[in-house]
Order: sequence, then C-alpha cells, then structure tokens
Amino acid sequence: MEPPISKGEWARMSNSDRVLSYLRSIAPLDATNAQIVSHTGIKPHQQVFMITRDLMHSGLIRGVQSGKEWRFSTSMDSQALRVAAQAAPHNAIAPLIKSSISPSEFERLARQAMETHFGTPLAADRMDGVRKVFDLVSHDHHIVGDAKYFSMVQGERLPPAKFSVIAEHVWLLEKTSAKRKFLVFGNDRRVPMEWLARYGNLARSVEFYFLDVAGKLELLNGEGAGHKVQSTTT
Repeated sequence: MEPPISKGEWARMSNSDRVLSYLRSIAPLDATNAQIVSHTGIKPHQQVFMITRDLMHSGLIRGVQSGKEWRFSTSMDSQALRVAAQAAPHNAIAPLIKSSISPSEFERLARQAMETHFGTPLAADRMDGVRKVFDLVSHDHHIVGDAKYFSMVQGERLPPAKFSVIAEHVWLLEKTSAKRKFLVFGNDRRVPMEWLARYGNLARSVEFYFLDVAGKLELLNGEGAGHKVQSTTT
C-alpha cells in the first residue's frame, strides 16, 4: 500500500486523482463505487460512477463486473507505476501517471500549445463549405484543427471506433481551404501512431501532433516527425 497523503495534498487533488490515490492506497485490493464514495467523500454517487468509467476507459484502472456491481483496482501496483515512469518517462504511460485530465481540460491545454506553436490566437469556428465547428481555427481561417483526447480500449486494444473518428476528421479537414490543417492528440500516443501506421498515406495534408500534460508538443507525421516542438502551456 502507498503511504497516506497529507490533508493539504488531498485538498488540492481533483476528484479523479482522489479516486486514483484511494485505489492505489489499497492495492492490490479492489473497491466498489460505493466504497470509493465512502472513503473519498466524493458526492453524488453518480459522479464517482462517471469518474471510474472514464479512468477505466483510459486504462488507468481495471474494472470487473461482479453481479450487479463493479469492482475497481489500479491497472498497475504503485511500485510498478513508479518503475514504469522512471524507466520510460516519455512513453505513453508517463503522461497518464502524471495526471488524469478531462477532455475539456485537454482542449484548453491544446489551444494554448497550438497558439504558441503557430503564433496566433485560435478559437472554435466554422470553415466555409464544411458544416462543422472545428476546435481550433485562426481568425483568417488559414489554420484549422481539432483536439482529440483518445485512449486504447481498456488501455490495450486498438480502438476501431476512434480510428473511424480520426478518418472522418482528416476527411473534413482536407475539405477546407486552410493552408495548415492539423489534429492534436492527448492521453495515449499509441492511438494516433497506430492510425498513422495503417492509414498515414491518407493524411498527407493533415499534421498530427501529440501533446502531453507537461505541455510538450510532438509532430508525429511528415517532415520533422518524431521531434519535439517547443510549447509552453500554463
């Protein structure tokens, strides 16, 4: 079990981090949503249900259905998490260990990072000829992109539904008249990398980026792929 954290640290945590901290503290034991509510004080019960669902889909915790209820445990024990982070600080697991943020929080971070990268403000807007509101569009419509916060299925398997979403967005971006078209991904780097490995030849005019929670931006395709792009987020 992990050592207990201080009251000050607990107060500064998000509810998702509190759930993760509790489950890590009881590892290798598991807990139901009701037990998590009781030990973390997060209310209402529905909020804990949504948190454990999202953490499970992100691969941060395991969920097993037992009768009418689910039981949750950390995907890796505390020591394994620390070893993985120290051994491979830049791989797909490192951002997940550092923090678990919501898709809306990621979109905010992505906007800051891409504004810094392109040197211009970006905001949600429509593009002529495409009936979609894109997340990140420059005032002159020369730059257009979307932010995607995806994970592998249960942290391991390929996500075919999300691959279809990526393909749809590539197609929509290519229908715009923008000079720079991009997708910026968060959470699990493997998702865009696996898509590019299979369908990268279909996205030659769309730039793929990965943004980790530390604000480091990486270009994943095209010339310069694999290099970090300097980015500062707050």
